[in-house]
Amino acid sequence: MPSLKANGKRLNGRGSHWIATSLRLAIYLRDSFLCQYCGRDLHDASPREVTLDHLTPQCRGGTHEPRNLVTACLSCNSRRQHTPWRAYAPEGAVERILRNRRRVPNVPLARAILRGDVSRAEAVQ
Repeated sequence: MPSLKANGKRLNGRGSHWIATSLRLAIYLRDSFLCQYCGRDLHDASPREVTLDHLTPQCRGGTHEPRNLVTACLSCNSRRQHTPWRAYAPEGAVERILRNRRRVPNVPLARAILRGDVSRAEAVQ
């Protein structure tokens, strides 16, 4: 799992003031640390490579609600830009995204991980 800062609102070396660190981690966990577009396993990726993507971009009225956010590798997130996600997502990814975005992110688990109360091994079980 990429490293996360537990004592602040910064993650991956970039500003993430728009979303709480615990919610960001909860969305990564909800999506099993997989890029929702290409399916890349991001567990051992550099923290810079793990991003959140807005399905509906903010410039088109998208919000920061978890149902509008998915885990994406930096490459897919950068390449997609403002292309509608259904047009960008390859075959199979649309179903994965629809399935995962219906799931409620486990924020209490994310907070426990950030506090150090739950290990990485326990979290993936």
